[in-house]
Amino acid sequence: MLRVLRALNFLNDRNEPTDTYAAFMNLGEGGKALGPEIKKIYAPFFQASHAPYNESNEKLKNLFNIHSGGGDKTIEHQIQTFKALCENAIFENHIISGGSVENTQNSLGVSSAGQVFSEDFGQGPRVNINLHIHLPENKSRRDYEDIIEDIGRYIFGRTASNAHE
Repeated sequence: MLRVLRALNFLNDRNEPTDTYAAFMNLGEGGKALGPEIKKIYAPFFQASHAPYNESNEKLKNLFNIHSGGGDKTIEHQIQTFKALCENAIFENHIISGGSVENTQNSLGVSSAGQVFSEDFGQGPRVNINLHIHLPENKSRRDYEDIIEDIGRYIFGRTASNAHE
């Protein structure tokens, strides 16, 4: 546990609490201190996925196998630690709660998952997003499908289970 706390910059070399730990202990704001530290430690995960905290255990197992190694039990513990940390973190307007991104709204009625709400939000302008994609001709059909799935997943917050809703 000490190794994890040191890696998160919560403890210094003498195992004393740091300013990062103090910031984390602020009620309601602590996740903002934890999120960036997780992104530093698990940088390859955030390079491989826009939201690794939403990935399946199988995908996380693959990422841990590539980037840290270890036996099945070790990787399972690493996944559990990663998920537990992420449940208490805030990553750039995405609040993690119970292992998934909450759909937070800004004042213009646009959610963190990219969805536009039809409710009237007062004096602010409506936001309309048009997405234009220019694709190279030398890609396979599967490459195009992967791109479209990524757009649905990362911009609109869709997963395979809710894609047909």
